[in-house]
Amino acid sequence: MGVADVSSAISSGASWRRAFVRGVAGLTVLGGLGWLAWERAGVRSEAVLSLLGSVSLGYVALAAGAYYGSFPLRASRWSILLAQHLQPPALPSLLELTRWCLYGWLVNCAVPAKLGELYRSFLAQRRSGLPLATVFGTVLVERSADLVVLACLLPLVAWFLGLATDAHVMPLQLVAAALGLTVLGILVSLRRSHRLVQLLPAALHAPFLRLAAGLQLGQRTFFAVTALTVPLWLLEGVRVYAEARALGIALSVPMSFLLAFLAALLTTVPLTPAGIGAVEIGMAGTLMLFGIPGEQAIALALLDRLVAYWSVFIVAGVPWLVERLRGS
Repeated sequence: MGVADVSSAISSGASWRRAFVRGVAGLTVLGGLGWLAWERAGVRSEAVLSLLGSVSLGYVALAAGAYYGSFPLRASRWSILLAQHLQPPALPSLLELTRWCLYGWLVNCAVPAKLGELYRSFLAQRRSGLPLATVFGTVLVERSADLVVLACLLPLVAWFLGLATDAHVMPLQLVAAALGLTVLGILVSLRRSHRLVQLLPAALHAPFLRLAAGLQLGQRTFFAVTALTVPLWLLEGVRVYAEARALGIALSVPMSFLLAFLAALLTTVPLTPAGIGAVEIGMAGTLMLFGIPGEQAIALALLDRLVAYWSVFIVAGVPWLVERLRGS
């Protein structure tokens, strides 16, 4: 797959229209479910609005800082993976990689199917000259590290809360474990490219081998990527804890991590961009299951999406638009 093909795939009207229709359909379904849940819970809208209107801005700023503070860490992790194939000056700077991570997040928030990962791969390919498939392979390793570490941390948090065998939490652990094992299995299989490539049509041999090259992970690189992935998830928990404090909700640190991990799992739902709709319903429903009043649960879910979803259109969208207007 060449750069022109990817650029065409990203910008073609048909692709964007399909993604838009799919997103609208998903939001309609989830919106209907959310409305039914709202009605059955007897939530008072004015109480939710009152909570959101009286938030502590200091804690909201802390939540936003934790969220956006993760992007330089993501860029550092990506740089380590790219450094296996590039040397300065071809290796993009941390500032460039951070900006591209933000732009990828922006696309993920705008359209479903995680197309932002392909978009930021295209941006890095254009700057570095590496084959697009190889760059995309490094992105796959990055996101795989997220899933695998999540699959390890979620049971630990559930055990700490005494919820390891809880009927509501057990499915989350199973889903996370299944995703982690699936990702590991795929990566291990793709690394053995010399065997798998023989099963593919000849036209796919070269792209497959370039992708497999991006999936290579040396021992030192493996430990470095893992060391950067763990604090990323810690920041996710800090974000949710700060949001709860902003609303005056007495949420424990372990429960904050559980909610953050749940939100991360729900963002993988490809039906809507960044899991919008599914995350709000999942977070609020989980909070209510554990005794948090409906108004507080919904207010926290909405505040979290304000910080971790809607703000992306400003923080990443404005500089992206400025770059486009400048023609860069």
